[in-house]
Amino acid sequence: MKNTAVVAGIAVAFLALAPGAALASTAPSTSATPAPGTTAKPAAPKLTITPRHGVPGTELRITAECDGEAYVTSRAVDAFATGTGPNGSVRAYVGTVRDVRAGEYPVDLRCHPRDGRPDTFVDVAFAVDRVAAKAPGAKQVTKVPAGAPQTGGTDGPVDDSGTPLAAAAAMGVLAVGGGGLVLAKRARRR
Repeated sequence: MKNTAVVAGIAVAFLALAPGAALASTAPSTSATPAPGTTAKPAAPKLTITPRHGVPGTELRITAECDGEAYVTSRAVDAFATGTGPNGSVRAYVGTVRDVRAGEYPVDLRCHPRDGRPDTFVDVAFAVDRVAAKAPGAKQVTKVPAGAPQTGGTDGPVDDSGTPLAAAAAMGVLAVGGGGLVLAKRARRR
């Protein structure tokens, strides 16, 4: 019994430490640091938004210039990539102003350079304008429902989710584990 526990402990330790040892033994790449004076300094990341303000639902054109991977995020704007420029460092996005309170929100660009330098960040302010109030004379159109209400319910079980099978499997695991504990306790008494 002691030998089994020792072997199991060694196996668990090996499985837990093996991925870390494999990552630590990887040789570092030498191409990440270019030789001094051989390459020009990359241009600083740039973010442009047209227009610079709008109401919820307004469509925007966003351009991100970055020598690497570019990520555009904001609490006020949903941005979707639409294309890449000819040299790969300019990306075009189409954005839509979210339904948020009026105010000024940052639109963030995170640039992850290809050459291993640290990420750079650029923030551009975007103003969400107030939505114009409805005309005071507009009336709401009422529609009277016809027929019985449709709740979307069903007459029987929704689906065969396998819950009884999962419960049976759990009970089996508990029974085997409990039996193992009883046998281990008896073996200790001897």
